[in-house]
Amino acid sequence: MPAGSSVETQLWQRIRSHWQEKLVWTAALNIVFWSGYLCLSRHAFFPIHALPFTWIDRWIGFHPQPWSWIYESNFLLVGAVPWLMESRDHIRRYVTGFAVLTLISFLIFAVFPVASPRPSDLGANPFLILITEVDGPLNAFPSLHAGSLVFSLALIRRMFRPNRLVAGALAIWSISILIATLATKQHYAIDLIAGSIVGWFASAFAWRTAARPESTSARTRSRIVSTSQSGRK
Repeated sequence: MPAGSSVETQLWQRIRSHWQEKLVWTAALNIVFWSGYLCLSRHAFFPIHALPFTWIDRWIGFHPQPWSWIYESNFLLVGAVPWLMESRDHIRRYVTGFAVLTLISFLIFAVFPVASPRPSDLGANPFLILITEVDGPLNAFPSLHAGSLVFSLALIRRMFRPNRLVAGALAIWSISILIATLATKQHYAIDLIAGSIVGWFASAFAWRTAARPESTSARTRSRIVSTSQSGRK
């Protein structure tokens, strides 16, 4: 069987694995997430804060083209990764981590609302204008764009252990997405740091017990081998 066909078959098998459960969770998580996100992006329950510009914010500047398209490409990565999970345990951990990521971010959005630094005059940038019509001016800190990206990359690493070529491509894509959040002025640089920390924590929390069975098995195998070797002496 050709290598390309084999890869396609594996991808299709991954997508089909527990597809009903994935579909239900995808619908449920999107309904809950976007209902809360869009509400908080336009309604502040506490005074709105503005964060300071760093040299990175000033250096990157405001360049909506072509960065607005790269900014949106994050949804392709974040949306595709969950469908490649093969086990119910991975699905459960993904849902747990996504819930933690969302809960922490929404709580901060509610009590410490921060407006994005995007200018009021967006110029002739129809795609960015469309983005801003959907996405309200708030929910800047922490960056859920960065949080969901880090969370998804951690999941990719756990599921696939990608080779250097794939890892390099993902790194370039991810860095481009982070730059795009600044070039479209959807976020401050500090938002990306905070979002990345939240995304990392959510992943670590969801997978906090994943390595224990493996390490336990390794210790058990080590004891068996030691006992066996001692018996032969």
